[in-house]
Amino acid sequence: MFGNYSLYIGAIKNNNSLKLDYKKLENGQINESSQSIFISKDEILPRDAVHKINASQKEIDKTYISTLLMSDDTKLVKRNLSKRLKDYATTNLNNEFDIAISKNKLFETRHYFEATGIDYIYSTFHILNSFIEKNPYTNSLIVLFFNNKGYIVILNSKGQIQYAKVVNFTTFESVKNTKFYDNDVIGQKLFDELHFFEVTDTINSVINEFYKTTNDVFIEEIRFLYTVKQLDENQIDEIKNELMLDVFYHPISIEEELFELVKDKRQHKSFIIPRKKRSKNRTKILLTFLSIIIVVLVGYLTIPLKELMQENKALNEKKEVIVQKEFSLPNHVERNLIIKNKVKDIFDIIPFDVVLKQLEITKDTSTITADFLSDDIYIKTMQPQLLKLYKDSKVDFEEKKDVVYHGVIENSGAKQVETKMKIYKETYITDEFIPIIRVTEQLETLFPKDTKINFKSSFKSDVITFNYAVSIVVKDPKVFFDIIDRLNNELYSIHISYPLTFTNTEAGIQIDFILQFHQPK
Repeated sequence: MFGNYSLYIGAIKNNNSLKLDYKKLENGQINESSQSIFISKDEILPRDAVHKINASQKEIDKTYISTLLMSDDTKLVKRNLSKRLKDYATTNLNNEFDIAISKNKLFETRHYFEATGIDYIYSTFHILNSFIEKNPYTNSLIVLFFNNKGYIVILNSKGQIQYAKVVNFTTFESVKNTKFYDNDVIGQKLFDELHFFEVTDTINSVINEFYKTTNDVFIEEIRFLYTVKQLDENQIDEIKNELMLDVFYHPISIEEELFELVKDKRQHKSFIIPRKKRSKNRTKILLTFLSIIIVVLVGYLTIPLKELMQENKALNEKKEVIVQKEFSLPNHVERNLIIKNKVKDIFDIIPFDVVLKQLEITKDTSTITADFLSDDIYIKTMQPQLLKLYKDSKVDFEEKKDVVYHGVIENSGAKQVETKMKIYKETYITDEFIPIIRVTEQLETLFPKDTKINFKSSFKSDVITFNYAVSIVVKDPKVFFDIIDRLNNELYSIHISYPLTFTNTEAGIQIDFILQFHQPK
């Protein structure tokens, strides 16, 4: 796989960060290694990581990127049964088992690396199995702790996997959101204690569950594999005394195990096939270069200089037009920020003694439907502020009911409000045309789970635009602003368009808007 001069990048996504493990290889041997960490809380690769990875790929043609599934709820399936699974992607684990993951979960990981490409995707069970193959055990329960999950296997007397399960543990972020969290020190102590009790309870439950299904395997020891040490020696002794079993606590390097999987030439265990790499042939390049020089010299001697210059000028102008047309996609960051600022400005105008029922915004107008405690709130408080945003603003009150006034505010003639916009200087991903189905799948990964995203129409101008109707119910308007921030981190031209409506319902705030996805023809 690795050539005379290659680069390996192991990209490990943790809960809130991305760790890149770089290894430069020459003739299969590592001659340089380094690591870097990026903040990564969203479901897309951080932009600074994209630049670093792509710069490395441009420098070294044979660059291979590997990762673990971001949402790893894989299950082990007997090899003779795995091909019968529908809607699942499968790959080999060992001689007895294949690993199966839903195609949607696999797509999430591939989409995360859309801006850089990805060559190898493995399950955490691959890491655990690789460790077991190098360190054979029998009659053992082994747990690999990674990303607040526990990957559990039980081995029989022959060292074969008899049982497998994935369990979830409470995250530190969840502890921070509880009323018991006062500061980081107390929070960490609370988290450590909670993790200890969860681990003990989980192991007890797994053992009881296992013994209900089999009576020919007796667990003699427990081995915990960790990337970050969370249990101390006293806690390990407590677990040992409670379960009356030997308990061992081992560190494990996910990065090194992942690298070993990629290097393994015996069998391909990745869920995907590596990308084809460019192969530079210096002799061909030199000959091509010499041929170009000869052609230019012949042309220079046979074509009048003035005519040659005119043709070159026309050719350059033609090329400039083509490049300009290819990359003239709408600036999605600017358009999203305009809408974000407009919504925030209107929300800031609504005082505490006004209950917003509905807000509808178009490019030039907005309509506010609300309940007022008095009929002069609009004149005294709201209208002066609204007239800073619109040329005209008026209210229409219904009859007073239940000590409140029901009113509708109509605003028209939106003014150009100067705001500092983030200038988008990145290059959009335009490698290939993306069909509607794939665009829809990508959009679904950018929004909360219950969001309704329906394709409505498409049209062609200088670019192709797909229009989607989006509807989402949230508890806090902040979710809407978070969505905009997520869209603005995309390397595709995706922006929210009008009309945009916020409606107060019993289930929460329903937000409806048009979403546009642009790409070259």
